[in-house]
Amino acid sequence: MVIFDSSIIIDVLRKKNYAKDLIESYAEKERIATTVISKYEILRGTTEKDAGLVSGLLNQFVIYDFEDTVVKEAVKAHKRLAEKGKMVNELDVLIAGIVAANNETLITKDKDFLNFESAKIIVL
Repeated sequence: MVIFDSSIIIDVLRKKNYAKDLIESYAEKERIATTVISKYEILRGTTEKDAGLVSGLLNQFVIYDFEDTVVKEAVKAHKRLAEKGKMVNELDVLIAGIVAANNETLITKDKDFLNFESAKIIVL
């Protein structure tokens, strides 16, 4: 399974073909996922008018939750970034923790994820 970050899912909502095609190509081969953090990021910017469309899109994804195993991975990621002086948005640290705890691959456009230096994070 692959985890899509909010940056990709938001581009689907913005009708960007590359994002729609990318998600569809993975969905044909395997289950697709996102995180509860990305779900929050998407929903907080959704208007009432678009709520149905957004909910329909999110229903296609497995939603990885924030659990105890994630806390451990997020703390490790936070400490590694702090040691390197490369702090990023705290929500990105939590997403990276979810990805690591579940041994999945993240696909994102968010360049801040390059700071995690992980082969399991693909930045487009």
